[in-house]
Amino acid sequence: MARGKRRRREKGDGGLHQRADGMWIAQVWREDGTRYQRGRKRYDDALAELRKMVDEVNQGIDPARGVVTVTDWLTEWCRDIAPRRIKPNTLDTYRSCIKNNIVPHIGTKPIGSLQPRDIRAMHTKITATRSTRTAQIAFNILSKALDDATNERLITANPCGRMDRPESRSEERDPLTVDQARAILLHVAQSGDPRAAARWSLALLTGARQAEVLGLTWDRVDLDHDQIDISHQLRRIKLVKGWGRPTDPVYPREAFDVRPEFEFTPVWRGACLVDTKTRGSRRIIPLLTPVHAALESLGGPSPRSGLVFTREDSTPTVAADDTTEWRQLCVDAGIVAKIDDAPDQHASRNTVATLLLEAGVEESVRMQILGHTTVTAHRGYVSTSTDVTRAALGKMETMLKLEG
Repeated sequence: MARGKRRRREKGDGGLHQRADGMWIAQVWREDGTRYQRGRKRYDDALAELRKMVDEVNQGIDPARGVVTVTDWLTEWCRDIAPRRIKPNTLDTYRSCIKNNIVPHIGTKPIGSLQPRDIRAMHTKITATRSTRTAQIAFNILSKALDDATNERLITANPCGRMDRPESRSEERDPLTVDQARAILLHVAQSGDPRAAARWSLALLTGARQAEVLGLTWDRVDLDHDQIDISHQLRRIKLVKGWGRPTDPVYPREAFDVRPEFEFTPVWRGACLVDTKTRGSRRIIPLLTPVHAALESLGGPSPRSGLVFTREDSTPTVAADDTTEWRQLCVDAGIVAKIDDAPDQHASRNTVATLLLEAGVEESVRMQILGHTTVTAHRGYVSTSTDVTRAALGKMETMLKLEG
């Protein structure tokens, strides 16, 4: 069927013509005066593409950048943008998630053509083999990266913003019971090992995070006033690619792959002291008598690093070794029969949160002790026993005078 006569395009509308092979070519002129073209087999498709490119040019977006793939942009984003905002360990987590969960599913798609349905399909594929939380993290990272692509006018809008954020099923982490916590504390107190007594009494009587305890230095321990200052955590930071191993085990700052303004203190090889998880995580924690006694029996600081907890050669304790020690302790203290059944070490924080709740401690005080900055985060750590809820309902029954 013959088409009607088409109007002549105005200057700035771009161009549309058909090649000898039948392909329709849409073209626009970029800000630098060069021409950019895209080809489509059908006239209607070429016209739609032309309108899209003209709209991009009018918004200051370079249409040629629309062919940048998701992999291309995420690589650039992790290299040039994300490191200015997040800590090195968080960046490593982002890179791992991008490599394993985003790139395999949508890495080859141009960011300019990415649609919500593509992201939903990615989510479905991730949850087929991994947790819903992993899929949610992948969505969050992708959304942040595409927000920056929008700000830099590489795309007109973030497709993640046109869909609901995926939900995740929270995995319950049961706290230790009072009897289990008591069994561990009695075991380490009677073990004759002052390091174990100090390490695990700190975990169960302060709720400090693993990295915070392993990063505790003696200059932050005030036994005269029975308190510790939680301001740092021990983390391993990646080295600059191609950097050889220096002869001095305390590596220079330039050996680490971090942004120039990032604050950290090299301790031993890749181990460094960095600020706590958030500013709100910095806190002063009073020491109970068992913790004070255990720390006092440890003696002075490591001559190499000043850390409270080190290996026998005075080097920093590796997190994996610390976790293994915890799992073995749970067996030795008799709360589980096998190492594989040992609770997550992070359960010690849940235990402290729950015991403080059951002791009637106000929520704001519990948050201060545990270093939580939001009520939502804190409540995820609290588990109320049926004894407490039964007692609470009993009080209501008494008020209503329903007792026989």
